Amino acid sequence: MHPSNRTIRVLADLVDILVIAVIAIALGGVVLGRVLPALGHPVFVVGGPSMSPVMGLGDAIVLEQVEPARLAVGDVVSLRTGPARAVYTHRIIRIAERDGQIWIETKGDANELADPSISPASAVIGRVSGVVPVVGYLLALLSVPVGVVFVLATGALLIALGWCLDGIEADRRRVAYRAGVAAIVAAPVAPVAQEPTAQRSRTTGAARRSGRTVRARG
Repeated sequence: MHPSNRTIRVLADLVDILVIAVIAIALGGVVLGRVLPALGHPVFVVGGPSMSPVMGLGDAIVLEQVEPARLAVGDVVSLRTGPARAVYTHRIIRIAERDGQIWIETKGDANELADPSISPASAVIGRVSGVVPVVGYLLALLSVPVGVVFVLATGALLIALGWCLDGIEADRRRVAYRAGVAAIVAAPVAPVAQEPTAQRSRTTGAARRSGRTVRARG
């Protein structure tokens, strides 16, 4: 294969890999952002380092719904508390009961102190059942129209580039094939070896004499 053809083939293979990666990323974003929440598994993006190294900034966490009576010390839960109804994810370090209700005390793994106040178990959105590193950035990108358009445009551009590279490679192959055929057609035909004239004359004469001899004997 000509070096330029190898380069085109490598680029085409790379583009194919990138297309598959973009499709996988888009499908992963749809599953995490739409499918899992619809199935009762909310997904949130970690916005701070308070739970490192278990989960870091930009990680996506998948929650499972859990009854307050099933919460236990050591569970990592996401809560929605305060006037602003802000969501944070910390680990349960103590469970208490007040007036017939279950209350929890939480703390970030990377924090030195526990959270300033305890929260009712009813504030728990869910218990963390899975962590997907870095994918939170993708979810943030796909959560806005500009991000969706960017991903779609990138995929379309890569597909078009792949088609162009495949077309260039096919054209090069056709040109090489036609050049090979033309070379074969234009190649000179090897001359047929002929017997020298004098030798042909002697051979012909001998054949004639032999023929006369045979007829004479007959």
